[in-house]
Amino acid sequence: MRRNRLVLVGFCAVLAFAWFCYQPAISGAFQLDDYVNLGGLAKVQDARSAIDFISSGIAGPTGRPLALASFALQADEWHQGPSALLRVNILIHLANAILLAVSLYQLSLRRSVARIEATLVATVAASLWVLMPLLATASLLVVQRMATLSAMFMLLGLCGYLFARARIESKPKRALLGMSVSVVTGTVLATLCKESGLLLPVLVLILETTVLERPGSVKDRDWRTWQLIFLVAPLALLLAYLATWLNYSEAVVAQRGFTAWERLLTEARVLWIYLAKAAVGIPSQLGVFQYPPSVSRSLFNPATLVACIVWLSLLTASIAWRRRYPLFAVSVLWYLAGHAIESTVVPLELYFEHRNYMPIIGPLFGLASFLVLSPARRSLVPRALVLVLALVNAWFLYSFSVLSGQPSIAARYWADIYPESTRAVTSVAMYRLEEEGLLPALQTIESFVTEKPEYGYMRLLQLNLLCQYAPKQDQRWVLDRLERDLPAVDYLRTAPGMLFDLLNTSSRTSCRAVDAETVATLATVLRGNPRYENEPLFNRSYHVLLADIAHRRGRYKEEIDHLRRALTHWPTSNLNEKMVRALIDADDFDRARKFINESRDLAPANPIMAMRWQRDLDALHDYVGEIEHEHDVLPAEQMGGDKSQP
Repeated sequence: MRRNRLVLVGFCAVLAFAWFCYQPAISGAFQLDDYVNLGGLAKVQDARSAIDFISSGIAGPTGRPLALASFALQADEWHQGPSALLRVNILIHLANAILLAVSLYQLSLRRSVARIEATLVATVAASLWVLMPLLATASLLVVQRMATLSAMFMLLGLCGYLFARARIESKPKRALLGMSVSVVTGTVLATLCKESGLLLPVLVLILETTVLERPGSVKDRDWRTWQLIFLVAPLALLLAYLATWLNYSEAVVAQRGFTAWERLLTEARVLWIYLAKAAVGIPSQLGVFQYPPSVSRSLFNPATLVACIVWLSLLTASIAWRRRYPLFAVSVLWYLAGHAIESTVVPLELYFEHRNYMPIIGPLFGLASFLVLSPARRSLVPRALVLVLALVNAWFLYSFSVLSGQPSIAARYWADIYPESTRAVTSVAMYRLEEEGLLPALQTIESFVTEKPEYGYMRLLQLNLLCQYAPKQDQRWVLDRLERDLPAVDYLRTAPGMLFDLLNTSSRTSCRAVDAETVATLATVLRGNPRYENEPLFNRSYHVLLADIAHRRGRYKEEIDHLRRALTHWPTSNLNEKMVRALIDADDFDRARKFINESRDLAPANPIMAMRWQRDLDALHDYVGEIEHEHDVLPAEQMGGDKSQP
């Protein structure tokens, strides 16, 4: 008991040390998808607006409402910057470390490991995990609370599962009930934060087939049936979903620049990069501003071939020898399974470090168990190795946090380290604009795009800055280069947003060379790019942009036509509202009501989004009635009003 207390005190000290290492980053800035996913917090003022925000998620198929609910609780702090939100993120990370230690402690006990050794395994693994620099972006990118909160519910589900399983020999029925509830509840809650929560049953299945022994108190048939329902069936459904992505459409290939096979080959290399950075997380090699790894076009590329052969060998050996070498098997299988959604064939970006938040637990558990339980555990070598690894990672984590907490300096640093990263260049251009003026910001973008014309869409930002800060200057030279480059630029998901920003800026500042028709021309040129012409989201945004321009010109028929086309690509409540307003502007109230009724059949499959969809349509129906009533009453009042009035 005394040794256990000492180990737990040491673990508490590690948690406090981790909090200290993360503190410099609290003065950081919002980044990447923070504004896209969380900008709605600015409108949260009461329960109704909070529910609207929670049900408006666009980050994944589920909308991730539970994660958004956690942000809604901090809506008042959105305008004050990211500091308060980052503090909560870091606290979630520390809480997850505690849950991880409890889970691994219970797992070790289920393997008949002595209590003191189980405590050591759990705290060593959790300590290395909580201090790992590779995982820093999971907490320091505000929006990635979705990933860490999902992990929290996965770990809670795993804790509940292992606690219930501890009683399976004495009370098998009650234990199976507790295990079932833990897996189902943990999976559902985790998935409502991020879709990677679907992996919880798969990870439990890996534990059951490697390090855990089959319970003797449950009949073979009953045990197999239970596993089939709660563990194997979710795995089968996941594999079936992944199979739907084995053949990308032409639009996806044009957008991403790789096929499903090429992504799979590339990720074989990326997974080794993650492991190397997990071992030694040098700050200059971490973060979100890195240039993505080159795409593996062929299996016979030497680095790709070696990576694939080694992974296949490890996978085969882990399955074949999962009972003979359980720690080796759980390390490999957990890591690979943890990456099954984000690092296989789903067409996401190739590289993000926060994807390792749960997967890296497997290798850490294997390493900690080996160091604590190996015959050489009493020597100084394992202890020294753990201490050195923890201290080195803590130093790197602190250094990365210091850099992250100084956004302007960090922007210049990342732009120097990764000069080919569009994110790094855009970030440094914005800070140069704020601190040095317009010309340095324009020069930063110009020098980058001149060297890399495939990123010519960044001239939209350049043109926007000119219209905003120098509207009377001649911007024709930028327009000419845009019209030349846009037909061949790479895909950028935020390009429509850049066009909308340019439209709003030009109308607000009376930009010399840019008006609404100019923006429409640029959008049409970009749509001619094969990477954009068949992409649904861009086409929706394209027609919404043209509808907005038509509205500004009072061309309601043209506006309605573009909105109708936008709705065929991706219907949303916002588009429904635009269409109804356009029909009202055209005095076509009957058609507006007909549109609302027809839209009811297009509700999203997500039940939370479907409820909001119907509620928004109800509100639009009432709005149409109110406006029509005003139109009917106003002429009558004008005809029968007080004749003494002029």
